[in-house]
Amino acid sequence: MRLMTRRQFLQLLTLASAGTLAGCLPESLTPILAPRKKSGVVLRLAGGDIGYPSPFAYVRGPGYVRMSWIFDTLIWKDSQGYIPWLATNWELSNDGKVWTLLLRPDIKWSDGHPLTAEDVAFTFDYIKPLPILSPLMRGIEYVESVRATSDRRVEIALSQPYAPFLANIAGATPIIPKHIWNQIKQPANFLPPEAVIGSGPYKLLSHNANGASTYVANENFWLGKPFVQRIELTPVADELQALRDGMLDGAAFPREGGITDAMLAPFEKPEFGILTALGEWNVTIHFNLTRGAPYDQTKFRQACAYAINRAQIVQEILFGRGEVGSPNGLAPSNLWYDKNCEPYAFNPTAANALLDELGYKDINGDSVRETPDGKPLALTLPFDAAQLTHVPEMIRAMLRTVGIAVGLKPLSRAEMDRLTSNGDYSVALIYYGGLAGDPDLMRQTYCGHSPSQAFSRVLGYRDARFCELADQQLIVTDNAKRRAMILEMQSILARDVPALPLYYPTRYWIYRKAVLDNWYYTPGGIASGPPFTLNKHAFVTGQTLGLQIRSW
Repeated sequence: MRLMTRRQFLQLLTLASAGTLAGCLPESLTPILAPRKKSGVVLRLAGGDIGYPSPFAYVRGPGYVRMSWIFDTLIWKDSQGYIPWLATNWELSNDGKVWTLLLRPDIKWSDGHPLTAEDVAFTFDYIKPLPILSPLMRGIEYVESVRATSDRRVEIALSQPYAPFLANIAGATPIIPKHIWNQIKQPANFLPPEAVIGSGPYKLLSHNANGASTYVANENFWLGKPFVQRIELTPVADELQALRDGMLDGAAFPREGGITDAMLAPFEKPEFGILTALGEWNVTIHFNLTRGAPYDQTKFRQACAYAINRAQIVQEILFGRGEVGSPNGLAPSNLWYDKNCEPYAFNPTAANALLDELGYKDINGDSVRETPDGKPLALTLPFDAAQLTHVPEMIRAMLRTVGIAVGLKPLSRAEMDRLTSNGDYSVALIYYGGLAGDPDLMRQTYCGHSPSQAFSRVLGYRDARFCELADQQLIVTDNAKRRAMILEMQSILARDVPALPLYYPTRYWIYRKAVLDNWYYTPGGIASGPPFTLNKHAFVTGQTLGLQIRSW
């Protein structure tokens, strides 16, 4: 009888708890684990249920990142910014409306077919009429036409100049093979192996709905043999514990729960590296201004901002490892963030004064204010019960001190995304990332211009000056002029508080140096989303910069 190692036992135990044992699933769907090899890095990371990694079936930002390991975009990023990827060169016409990109020679799909400019043109024609794909893919509505002028040259014509083209379109749109997708009418339901034929550095070897997946190097990858040859994803209950036990090679800390000195202590050893960065993931109170009073009353929203002690939430929930939320629309990690625009320090006296001005009084002495028509000033706050537990309770307690009653409504992630996407709430506690990318995010979120922001858009906010600036900044390519507009937009949002971010956790990534030591947070985010560490550039090259693949 062959005995299990401790590591094998822990892997089996974790898979069993997630319902992914081979006896419960078809063999083709089980995770396939490999021993470490000297011929290439085997990287083991936490899995999770974030959809199938085709361009049309993944879920949210983490799902996009895994999909990006298989499907390439025209340009990409390393640790300092944009780098050539499928395209080696790009240029913009004098009127700012036509981008011409030159593809690399001899690119192949993972099935061996050549990738040409026809595939690029097909991709945009195919994607543009589809419903929402991802909040990380923005601006495709400005693509007027895409034309292959040769096998390697493609022209992308826009309906107007679009400042974030590189981030939101060229660097975010996954190019798909025409010979696979040209007959597919319902892409979200197309899930055979052909759906994950891409030009990227990895191929999908195995996958199941719980997120136990295996990716292996694409032998046809245009740059050569990736430094990381294999990526194995395994669902775990506790990433940091799994990292300590040797099951994982890198781990992110829990978002809401924060990270303590005691949790960090086991990793303050030479074999581990700890990477930190300002956060862009946030937990935010969204007000639905279409629901009338009190939600559409600026003074009511300002009162809530004064009544909620966001600094206390950062201390108690994140143990001080995070930034206090600001209603100016961007995160502190964003290069366009206005550090001088962080209003509404905790001030219950100011909150009470504003509520008094609005005519909300505690008439019957029960510590809950009444509206002018005699009804209790009471809110129902839906939230994702799997991600947020203590924060809703703190909000309820803080608002109660100024006479606002809050009823909590815990929901599943699917229920919460459906509720917020449909706008079926008066006030909601929503979490999402992506606030480190291009600042055009503010226009899309607060002016309602992009369907890709469905679950995180702010409903009913209309400020003429804000939306005027939002439209102007979109076509300005002079950064100094655009920055002045972005700063004014932030000040308007801070004044009106259509949404109130509570905090941005500091990002922590802890990793095993002997396996991979070139981790970095992607500046401005992968695509137009979070600054994940799981950048395929780092896996392919083993470096932080450039396209030279490191030797083993």
